[in-house]
Amino acid sequence: MNETAPNPSPTVRPSAGTVLVAGATGMLGHAVATALHRTGTPVVSLSRDPARARALRGIADSVVLGDATDPGTLRGAFDGVDAVISCLGAPMAFRTGDRRSFRDLDTVANLNLIEAARSAGVRRFVYVSLLVRPAWSGTGYARAHEEVVDRLAGSDLSYGVVRPTGMFPIFDPFLAMARRGLAWIPGDGRATTNPVHPSEVADACLDVLGRAEDCSLPVGGPETLTRQEIVELAFRAVGRTPRILHLPRSALLAGSALLRPIHPRLSEVTDFAARALTNPFVAPPSGRRRLADHFAEVVRSSRSVPTEPVH
Repeated sequence: MNETAPNPSPTVRPSAGTVLVAGATGMLGHAVATALHRTGTPVVSLSRDPARARALRGIADSVVLGDATDPGTLRGAFDGVDAVISCLGAPMAFRTGDRRSFRDLDTVANLNLIEAARSAGVRRFVYVSLLVRPAWSGTGYARAHEEVVDRLAGSDLSYGVVRPTGMFPIFDPFLAMARRGLAWIPGDGRATTNPVHPSEVADACLDVLGRAEDCSLPVGGPETLTRQEIVELAFRAVGRTPRILHLPRSALLAGSALLRPIHPRLSEVTDFAARALTNPFVAPPSGRRRLADHFAEVVRSSRSVPTEPVH
């Protein structure tokens, strides 16, 4: 499957029919559901949390409750569905809750979605993976995604894969570090990337959905920055002088190995970060949204939230 170029003006053809969005309550899934809704495409949200699903009122035409890691809950979920866009996946954020590996969670859930889609006669399946390069292709995080891609390629489904670089909100922790006055990054900070806004990844999903052929679409933002420059943008957004600590990549890799038997997911996040943040992570540029504007918006939003009860 060859990588293809993004369509500068993605649209959903009328034949898209009803589209089920898996992971619609997440950052990217919400952007995808919103973009589909704007085109007038009927949207079905697959959600496991009824409370979070309520936030999709006015965007999703219907909500199906189900947990993709449990195939029994997917029975009937794809009835009347013509296409699927899966944005389903565990967050990259450092959290202490669910410790399952990305393979045990992301891969299992998406393989179940593929099988349910096949059984229901779904026409097309779009999967959001990540941009994969040799430097991090062997990480657990990348392998978990590529197992899903391989299953799609071996299925009888028409499919497309969207491969973004890092989406803007992934870099928000640098704002928290900058507020505290000290940030850290692995390596010397010279590795480059072109982060992309979730709404522009959503546009790429609609682009791939509207194509007839099997395809893989790498997606990056309009500007290429070094990791050092990204952290400096975060400090600028909060109005503080940059103080940046450069950690040896070997230290993160050693930490990942120690975490593996204790917290598999955190181990995989650390391993991926050590490799991906110290190597070029650049995709063909698209869109217009810039990371500095995103940081400024996040800072403005946080300042607008009252820190004390309003009487």
